[in-house]
Amino acid sequence: MLKFVLFSLIAPFLLLPANTVISKEITTDSLIYLTEDYPPHNYMEKGRLKGASVEILQLLWKKLGIPDKTSSIEMVPWARGMSMIKHKPNIVLFSMGSSKERATQLHWVGPYYSHPIGLIGRKSAHYNIKTLNDAKNLKIGAVRDDIGNSILLDFGFPQSSLELSNNQNSLFLKLKYNRINFISYSKSPAFEGMKKAGLNPDEYEMVYEIIKSNSGFGFSKQVPQQIIDDFQHALEDLVKNGAVKKVLLKYKLLTE
Repeated sequence: MLKFVLFSLIAPFLLLPANTVISKEITTDSLIYLTEDYPPHNYMEKGRLKGASVEILQLLWKKLGIPDKTSSIEMVPWARGMSMIKHKPNIVLFSMGSSKERATQLHWVGPYYSHPIGLIGRKSAHYNIKTLNDAKNLKIGAVRDDIGNSILLDFGFPQSSLELSNNQNSLFLKLKYNRINFISYSKSPAFEGMKKAGLNPDEYEMVYEIIKSNSGFGFSKQVPQQIIDDFQHALEDLVKNGAVKKVLLKYKLLTE
């Protein structure tokens, strides 16, 4: 009899969608932080996670009174991070650009940095791209679910027309061996990443700038609005008082 009563009390909750119950328990302490190898924003150096976005997140934690969680940040391929933020209720993924597609899928806190996203190709090819339509018959590569992928979808490129890679290194190797004409990518991280993949950045250029993208932090849609607002207001204060600018200058993402 007791088992039946207990089951009767619990059963209604079992019928609720998973995030209905879980979302009520999400606090700043339960957030899980993910990033990718994306220098100079986030990268490993001598076993330590470094980068401009990492330091800005540390400033946010300090301002909000949240204990430093740098040691628990997990580095994952971007596509996996995007899958997790869409399917788990307590994920923070960074650094993340904003797009129309992403606005329907997650919360976004930002911006703290604006940078060009565009088509990067070999200088010696002498491409003449005046509009995105000029590139529609050429092979464009992007990291799956990265901002370079997302903005092309915003501009009407079908996913099937793109050559997608699961990580930055694979994308750059396709460019190196001429399997694609362009990569759709953020300018500064592209030229930093080329060095690691064995490409000479001096041989490549941004042929066409698509947009100026804003960097920020992505949060699962189930994260309570109050937490999003707290992070947003704290970031705005850090931008206003110059703390963010100091970090960007340190990593040469800005010049005086």
